[in-house]
Amino acid sequence: MKSIIQLDSTLEQKIKTIALTYLKKGKPIWDVFHALKSVEYMKELLKNEGGNGRILITATYLLNIGYGLTKIAKEKEIGFVTILKFKQQHAILGSQEAEKILRKIDDFTEEEIKEIVRLVFVHDEWWNTSIKDFDTNFNDFMITEADTLGMLDPGMPQNFSIEERQKFINEELIPFRLPLFKTLYGRVKLKELLNKQASLIIEYPENF
Repeated sequence: MKSIIQLDSTLEQKIKTIALTYLKKGKPIWDVFHALKSVEYMKELLKNEGGNGRILITATYLLNIGYGLTKIAKEKEIGFVTILKFKQQHAILGSQEAEKILRKIDDFTEEEIKEIVRLVFVHDEWWNTSIKDFDTNFNDFMITEADTLGMLDPGMPQNFSIEERQKFINEELIPFRLPLFKTLYGRVKLKELLNKQASLIIEYPENF
């Protein structure tokens, strides 16, 4: 069994409670469910791959708290294009707020805080960086897989039209997210979830 650094259940509940107060103010019918589903997938990834649950589970809860600090909830329609407008702002505000939260909780080392804050800041765009080595960027790959699987879970409420979901598949999932799936669990689960999207057209790369 691969080594896992566990996140204490009491500490996890504290982080979850705080994160939910922000997530409830973000994208309606999405952010809360997405965060909880993503955490479920992160725990499965940790069982299979090992890793630091204190960092990875905490970061997964906090990934999208930044949307609750933007005005996205006031938009008449919140689709793929609308979300793109707020992505950079949510990353900046979310990472800044995550640092405040973690320092107030006062149960994380300086190194853990820096890594969690970094993951919150880069999680939606880190694929634009030049370094994509699994061992070097292990936490980034794990976050990308859990975050993406949480988006595609069939139990998730849908606030995208079929056209916008297809746009997300074509313009973000296939070119950017899918190539970053490196774990066996993640790749198998991704295909399983995508195969349940009967209304969408999925064209897998040859090597996937």
